[in-house]
Amino acid sequence: MKLITTNADLRTNLSRLTKNYQNISFAVAWASAGTEIFEELSASRDRIRKAVIGTHFYQTHPDVLDSFAKSNEVRFILQPRGVFHPKIYIFWNENHWEVLMGSANLTAGALNKNAEVMALISDNDQGSSTLKKDVITLIDSYWKDARTVSKAEAISYRALWTKQQPALRRLSGQYGQTTKSKAPADSTVMAMPWTQFLASVQSDAHHGFKKRCDLLKLVRTAFETSNHFQQMELGLRKTIAGLPTDFNEHWGWFGSMGGAGYYHQAVNDNNHHISEALDKIPLNGPVAREHYEAYLAEFVKAFPNGRHGIGIASRLLALKRPDYFVCFDSKNKKELCKDFEITQSNMGYDRYWEEIIERITDSAWWNESRPKNALAGTVWDGRAAMLDAIFYRP
Repeated sequence: MKLITTNADLRTNLSRLTKNYQNISFAVAWASAGTEIFEELSASRDRIRKAVIGTHFYQTHPDVLDSFAKSNEVRFILQPRGVFHPKIYIFWNENHWEVLMGSANLTAGALNKNAEVMALISDNDQGSSTLKKDVITLIDSYWKDARTVSKAEAISYRALWTKQQPALRRLSGQYGQTTKSKAPADSTVMAMPWTQFLASVQSDAHHGFKKRCDLLKLVRTAFETSNHFQQMELGLRKTIAGLPTDFNEHWGWFGSMGGAGYYHQAVNDNNHHISEALDKIPLNGPVAREHYEAYLAEFVKAFPNGRHGIGIASRLLALKRPDYFVCFDSKNKKELCKDFEITQSNMGYDRYWEEIIERITDSAWWNESRPKNALAGTVWDGRAAMLDAIFYRP
């Protein structure tokens, strides 16, 4: 018997066993396509006797189902009772056999980076006389609960898998395409309970907390009483847009856009694309990425010569739905990015949603119930935008 503890040793042995034996059976919770081992097994499918692959939590890649759709040798567990979680492989010829069992699935992670432990047992090991029969019987029992996947089912699984990927990445601590960032538990702000978040917002050293609340209530009332942004008077539109105005002396709170010249002109001219963009964001209820993307598609039309960006786009979003959005500007981005451990540069529209908004909506304080206290309730209604009170540095 041998203990296998490294990815390289696991790959070496799986490759050796696949090449050296005429009969192969295995049962794994999950599998990935595209690895060298998967390709070797696929090329050796005529020697696979029975294989069972689970799909729970959508951890199995849809390419695996495509590869073995309509297969008589490979079946899938599509709706397990509990979690289908074995990791066992058996290889045999007429006179010899070897078994791998332990923690490693047939996934890219298990083969390349995860910490895995597997026991390699052969017919030469003492006390292993019944193991071959026991393993084959066990895989047979899994086989009865599994089923051959049709091409149509593989297509349906891919659609469901694709839908679940953003949530699965977030559960693993990955936001957006970058893999280098803090785990949620290591972010000071993400891990805050509501009481600590409220205290942090209230201790804003640079703005008046109560006046921040008043400004958000003013803007909320404006959106509730006006059908469209373009129907509001100019001073109110400028206040919402973060542009200098005598209408409200706190226009620059939550992100001053005073230096954005063409944006200033677009708001002065009451560009209808800005108003129509804001109409894409619902005033109540959940805000989905589809709403955000519809907003952006209309918003950029107000800037035919460019000169738009996440600063001005997020300012408007933060005032329309301060429970979901924070303005990403020069005064708060350094500390915000430091806490989330993401880069400040090249913060585009996709990164803003994936690396900032998804983190916000996964935060402990964001997901707590609305407080009954009136003032705390106002903060809760604007809790994402209120991050500016924590991260702002003059």
